Amino acid sequence: MIKIFNFSNVNSATSSKVNAKNALSIPHFSNVKLRPLLFDTISFTSKSGKGVSLDDTENTFRESSQDSKEMQSKARSITSRLAHIIFKEADYNRSQMKRVLLQSLAPLIQREGLMCDYEHPIYRPEFRTKSPNSIREKASQKHLQTKEGVIDNIHDLVGARIILGSNQTGCAERVIDKLIECVNSGKFKIVEIENHVSSDRKGAYISQTKLHKLAQASSDRYGIIVREGTSRRETGYMGIHLLVEFPDGITGEIQILGHDVAVFKELEDVPYKILLGKSVDKEYGEIKRIISSLLPVNDDPLDPENIERLKKKKEFIAYTAAAYRHEREKEFSSTNKGIIPVFLTLEEFSAAYKRKTHLGSELDFNNLYKLKMFADIKKRNSLK
Repeated sequence: MIKIFNFSNVNSATSSKVNAKNALSIPHFSNVKLRPLLFDTISFTSKSGKGVSLDDTENTFRESSQDSKEMQSKARSITSRLAHIIFKEADYNRSQMKRVLLQSLAPLIQREGLMCDYEHPIYRPEFRTKSPNSIREKASQKHLQTKEGVIDNIHDLVGARIILGSNQTGCAERVIDKLIECVNSGKFKIVEIENHVSSDRKGAYISQTKLHKLAQASSDRYGIIVREGTSRRETGYMGIHLLVEFPDGITGEIQILGHDVAVFKELEDVPYKILLGKSVDKEYGEIKRIISSLLPVNDDPLDPENIERLKKKKEFIAYTAAAYRHEREKEFSSTNKGIIPVFLTLEEFSAAYKRKTHLGSELDFNNLYKLKMFADIKKRNSLK
């Protein structure tokens, strides 16, 4: 039996645990398009309760750099051996979640040679387990030194994404209906649901009413109160996040979002973490150099250089929100899959908002994407 929670804001996880001795027997779907997340590049959760601000100091994203400071802090964290033990247990839960989701969602997943439509709205499901290195670093950030502490306080050890390839009316609802069936049959326990929407609520993937039905199903099945909410990130991100608890107490996350928003989110996560003051993989050093130009040079808020950088940071956040809206609008027309994506340019942003941009061309998301693409290739080759 698997339990489910939200990705975005959870201060405490449900403590109920169920003995899961019945292995799920799920047929293999040979024509289902699957792709594991290449790297543990994202955390599907933020526990703040109101979404995450780029000025927050709360640790919400996975760090994986080899900076000496990070390595020193890991010495005060859990041991490498314990991190590997937790990883193995979490990875088992990932495999169980994957099997359950594939069994339930298989009828909705795009088939080879066919376009996504109302009958098959899911472009691709993705799955990942937080790496042992990431587990140690996150534990260090949260000052956790025991297995129980990690399990109780890190709620993104397992992650999944359901990427929609069709924006026809009712597509996201069909996915939620399948999850409701899973809840009613005891395969999932959903304890929190977060609907990330834009400030004007335009482009939301699904209504809060529909999500409430999912919450109510889990409440009725398990006799719990399922937390529900909406979140508005200043970056403009849109998506549906669920938080999942497994029988052994480990928790995971499921995201439901569109293809184009998902592609942009993979890129936007890197500068987002840098602006939060978090470390990133060493391969992203050039991106870090560029984004760091938006961060203060010292602790003096009245320093003219800091004031100028703060203005640029706010403009970059506004640019990010506009870029998310741009990707969501693309999903309403035709989704571009299998080609190099083209994001909202700084010039287009400036023209659309009738404002002169003070951001350099280095900060254009299309330039940042090229840098990230080359960095990912380098990272991939280093793993061979």
